[in-house]
Amino acid sequence: MLAVVGAAALVLVAGTPWVLPSAAGGENLKPPENIDVYIIDDNYTLKWSSHRESEGNVTFSAEYKIEEEEMNWSKVPKCQHVTRTRCEFSLPDSSVFMETRFRVRAEEGTSTSLWNETDPFIPFFKAHISPPGVRLEAEDKAIVVYISPPGQNGNMWAQERSDFNYTILIWQKSSGDKKIIIPTYYSEKILDLLPETTYCLQVKVMHPSLKKHSNYSAVQCVSTTVANKIPVPENLEMDAQGKSYVLRWDHASPNVSFRAQWLPGHSKSSSESHSDKWKPIPACASVQTTHCVFPQDTIHTGTFFLRVQASDGNNTSYWSEEKFIDSQIYTILSPPVITVNPMKDTLLVYVNCQGISKCDRLMYEINYWENTSSTEKKVMKNKYPKFIIKKLQPLTVYCVQARVLSTAMQNKTSKFSEKLCKKTRPGDSSMIRILTGFGAVFICALVLYAGRSLLKCLRYKFLPPLKPPPSIDEFFSEPPSKTLLLLTAEEHTERCFVIENTDMVAAEENRAAEEDLRKYSSQTSQDSGNYSNEEEESVGTESGQAVLSTAPCGSPRGTPCPPGTLEDGTCFLGNEKHHHTPALRTQPAVHC
Repeated sequence: MLAVVGAAALVLVAGTPWVLPSAAGGENLKPPENIDVYIIDDNYTLKWSSHRESEGNVTFSAEYKIEEEEMNWSKVPKCQHVTRTRCEFSLPDSSVFMETRFRVRAEEGTSTSLWNETDPFIPFFKAHISPPGVRLEAEDKAIVVYISPPGQNGNMWAQERSDFNYTILIWQKSSGDKKIIIPTYYSEKILDLLPETTYCLQVKVMHPSLKKHSNYSAVQCVSTTVANKIPVPENLEMDAQGKSYVLRWDHASPNVSFRAQWLPGHSKSSSESHSDKWKPIPACASVQTTHCVFPQDTIHTGTFFLRVQASDGNNTSYWSEEKFIDSQIYTILSPPVITVNPMKDTLLVYVNCQGISKCDRLMYEINYWENTSSTEKKVMKNKYPKFIIKKLQPLTVYCVQARVLSTAMQNKTSKFSEKLCKKTRPGDSSMIRILTGFGAVFICALVLYAGRSLLKCLRYKFLPPLKPPPSIDEFFSEPPSKTLLLLTAEEHTERCFVIENTDMVAAEENRAAEEDLRKYSSQTSQDSGNYSNEEEESVGTESGQAVLSTAPCGSPRGTPCPPGTLEDGTCFLGNEKHHHTPALRTQPAVHC
């Protein structure tokens, strides 16, 4: 029984071999070592070393991963199950500015080794620049060099091509003396060469900001042709007359005609062929002289190239040197037109150039001054046609003039425009001064009012006003009918005197009456304060013939009580007011 179980176990093991996770079936299968990545332009070369490279049954596979995209490991194209320890490939869909990692493993049948990974790196900084592409065309006394930038169709240098600088190294094959030429564009025409002579050259590229450069391109040699029967026009020059261009050149052969062509300046900024982009100049299509005149509006770009060719009908010369022209140099600058808009205490000045199709590469200058005889002019310059003149006096007349200056050529300026004078408007400063004045007046009034109120409170606190006696205060607080000062029952009844008109008065009665009157006057003056000495004297004067009765009013001796006396017989003096008194009769009171 045990023998049968053991045999079955051997059959199961042989039928399904078990693969270890680490070695995938073999302890002798080790991962690749010394992994290195070499990049030139967009081309990657992945290298590694292995102890079992010589064995034909061992293969290798590679994968890559871009860290920032959080993607899984992807297989490297053209690098799967290769027998060599290197592979070349490109990653057109990956970003050259993100960290990338590679890993490689060995394979033998169904067994695999562990992965060996590289450190992460950014391809853009690791990449090298390849030599540029070079194409040559030979003439009798010149060689035209066409340069193609490195990595032209790739992503690595897509944003850097405009920053590349090129160096041409040329020499005559027989002598070996080398000459360095720095081209400006992707095509460069090397002049003053010998006919039927072999020249060799190389080109390299540099990137100043990255501090990288390529190796020189492969050596290319070309022989110049036999000298042409018609020489090339030379020494091209151009000038401007009014609104026309005058193109001149030198040529020794007589009885020939000439034609001229122009090319937009931006055409040479591309490495593409521009031979079919040259345009004829109608006024210079077939001239017999070594100059031609054509309108400036024939060429509608600010920069352009010119070239001239000679012909005798059957033979034509090579094209002349391509002359670069900047129209700003030859354009007559007309005085500009200005617009001035006053705003508060500032002036907005707009300068409009005239007679120029495109107002580019110009500097603008304005002069402004207060419209008085003794004011000095102030100058402002700007590369933009808009000026803002600040901190001016409000409601003041200022004058402005402007002119334009060409930055393409020094000392080329227009004349000043006609002066334009404008009056500034009231600014915010005037309003602020007005508001400040009103605010100061208001604050002063507020301070005066507050000081007055405070003084009043202090005076009331420390110097209170005199209060009237309580009897007078109660009099003003009660209705008038109840505030008459009457004699109370408790008070001493005054003796009342009635003035009678009589001619007979006894001497002793008169004296007694005067004494009683004096006593009465003094008492009433102290009690009520309403009688004065003047009243007393007047009474005495007016009653020179009066007889005063010593009897109380209402007594048997006296006369009947007149209206205004009390019900109990006490006489009421009309000027006296006392509290707590009985009711009065309604008749007016009389002096008793």
